[in-house]
Amino acid sequence: DENCPNCEQKLVLKQGRYGEFVACSGYPKCRYIRHDTTGVACPKCGEGEMIQRNSKKGRVFYSCDRYPDCKTLLWNKPVPETCPKCSTPFLLERETKKEGFIRLCSQKTCDYKQVI
Repeated sequence: DENCPNCEQKLVLKQGRYGEFVACSGYPKCRYIRHDTTGVACPKCGEGEMIQRNSKKGRVFYSCDRYPDCKTLLWNKPVPETCPKCSTPFLLERETKKEGFIRLCSQKTCDYKQVI
């Protein structure tokens, strides 16, 4: 029930080689694809937003939506929460075998860690 922001045609659920995705029904004239956003601004360029993508082998990663201008890449999910220790604008969320889901600071110098 959504319309494409570029050409106002309907968005449809499509099947691709990397799984399902939502795209414009006006392909090939319009090549709009809606990505899953995280709500976190890109840490390098500051202009783009971090979005979820799939690698060729099916692994999930997060990159800037301004690719190829900005090549920022994260393997852990960015969460829009500030670090209580160093005030970094986002934390990284990952799953471990011992602790389950944890949130870590994205800065290597900060040792903040929270078990969810």
